[in-house]
Amino acid sequence: MGVTASATASDLVSEDAERTGRGLWATYWPLVTLGLAAIVVSVAVHHWIYPAYSWNRDEPVYLWQVKALRAGVVLPTDGGAPAFFQPWLSGHGPGYFFSQYTLGWPIVLLVGQVLFGTSASAVAFGALLAVLGTYALARTLTSDHVVSLTAAAFMVLSPVFLIQSGVYLGYLFTLGLGLFFGAALITGVERRRPVLLVAAGLLVGWLFMTRPFDAVLWAAAFGAYVLVVRWREWARLGRTAAWVAAGALPLLIATLAYNRHVTGSFTEFPITAADPLDTFGFGLRRLMPTFGEADYTVGVAFRSVAKHGIWLPLFLFGSYLGVVVAGVGAWMQRRQRTTLALLLLMAAFPVGYFFFWGLHVSATSTTLSGPIYLIPLFAPLVIFMAIAVVRGWRRRRVVGVVTVAVLVVVTIPLALNRLDVNHRISEAQVPWRDAAHDVKGRSLVFVQQSGRYLLLLNPFSSNTAALDGRILYANDQGPADLDLIASEHGRGRTAYLQKTSVPTNLGVPNDEPLTPRITTERLDVLRTGEATVRVQVTNPTSAPVVVLTLEVGDHVEQRTVATDSSAGASYDVEWTVAAPGVSTDPDAVTLPVRLGTITVTSGYGPTVAAASKPTARQVIPYRIDGGAAELLLPSQPAIPGRLNGKPAWIELDTLPELRMQARPLG
Repeated sequence: MGVTASATASDLVSEDAERTGRGLWATYWPLVTLGLAAIVVSVAVHHWIYPAYSWNRDEPVYLWQVKALRAGVVLPTDGGAPAFFQPWLSGHGPGYFFSQYTLGWPIVLLVGQVLFGTSASAVAFGALLAVLGTYALARTLTSDHVVSLTAAAFMVLSPVFLIQSGVYLGYLFTLGLGLFFGAALITGVERRRPVLLVAAGLLVGWLFMTRPFDAVLWAAAFGAYVLVVRWREWARLGRTAAWVAAGALPLLIATLAYNRHVTGSFTEFPITAADPLDTFGFGLRRLMPTFGEADYTVGVAFRSVAKHGIWLPLFLFGSYLGVVVAGVGAWMQRRQRTTLALLLLMAAFPVGYFFFWGLHVSATSTTLSGPIYLIPLFAPLVIFMAIAVVRGWRRRRVVGVVTVAVLVVVTIPLALNRLDVNHRISEAQVPWRDAAHDVKGRSLVFVQQSGRYLLLLNPFSSNTAALDGRILYANDQGPADLDLIASEHGRGRTAYLQKTSVPTNLGVPNDEPLTPRITTERLDVLRTGEATVRVQVTNPTSAPVVVLTLEVGDHVEQRTVATDSSAGASYDVEWTVAAPGVSTDPDAVTLPVRLGTITVTSGYGPTVAAASKPTARQVIPYRIDGGAAELLLPSQPAIPGRLNGKPAWIELDTLPELRMQARPLG
């Protein structure tokens, strides 16, 4: 009782100071300091931990969307060639692309860029919002200024805050919105303040415009709390709902109108329009149309939630000890009805995301940047921790001091470790950031191994909304590249190919990132009627038999180069290829289709049959144009491997054992 009386007296003093205007700075300077600390941490982490983005490719997608919005474009053009220009996590409509994300967070990033010259300012604002929101909700639920300050401090010190505070992702921003929504809703109901209820509506409306499902979960958690504590007060609940709806409705309408503009339907969100399998429920699910499908079952859902729960404490202030302290705080607060609000919030997100397969996808990276879908759980945890620590300090100060000291000691090595991992991943992407520095003039840069999507392999391969930037990035599409090169050559662009030394099947984010060597080589188009294709093979094994195989369309020609070879022995082989109706040489290989490839593979073994299994290949794309053949040089090497769990050819930047050249015949 003494602790409660003391806290109440302190609150009365603070409220009196607020009413008279005296002592305002004395009361709130710690909160101002924490807010400034959040901004400083965000700026420092952004610049020092993430010099070249994080591993999460949502970052460049958001910035691509911001770039388009700043140009006044909602639906960037596909340039008439969507396979070349489609960004990651985007959908395709008639003549345009659209981001799978709604406008809430991109608008904030845009405002930050316009006002301060960089979208990183919006990231800092999101961090500030999360810290102030933690204070606001804690103050609302506990009426204790010191507990609320402590909770905000614990939020700043949590590794998840440190890691997320420097990236162009909206998780801290939406956390702050949700926390302020809860504080405004509960205070508005308790004090009968319509203005606060309208503000709560605006906050949850912006949440809906940012992360629609999160808005539903925040509304469900705090709405259920209000319903429980005001049960049978139907008139009051009705007025509350009306005021909240008044604030939320304009933003809800704006979001649905955006859906209609982008997808053609008010109720279809861009994420499911980009891929209908990227949705809620169980069954076959998929991230993007060209990716493999995953069977999301109830068992997978339970395992995904469990994995997030196991690793979540690593990103909390005090780690697993912090969870224990939070449990103590929850027990101390068990008789307070406001505890229900925190418990409902902690339940809403695991239960809600149990039905979304994205939890399974994020589980693969939860040890890198935390359980991103469950970040709202950190607010109740730090509030419960603050309750335990402050009450312990008030009863016996040494208890509070020692508890905080131990929590800090536990947190520091974990936080430094996770920050270091994320820094090394970002450092490994610096070569991508710098890859185009030597590309001069108007250029067309194909990103090798990028598949169907820009920004996935190379996070810096972002185009303007009108596809009119000095550098125009394109996905490498093999022979079809020649059509785009011809089209862009008339616009004064020089073609390049950007290659990485780290195959895509090895470039997944993990604690030991591989730093690639990025080369950007100029492409040449050899136009001729007939060409000599010369292949040099160097035996990398001690196998006696070396076999080369030429494939052009349905034509397959195998040559046994040696039957008594040894390691390091080299051999030269030539073939003649020609456009249709050009060559009189009966041994010349006719290029049979308008777009195709000239492929040579090499193999080694004790017998011809064994050596016929390819271990390396070189490819020259070609097209037939106006009776002549156009060959795209230099040739592109690859080795067999697995990609997305399936056999595939993995392209390399170099392949010394097998080289291929082409020159005009004669």
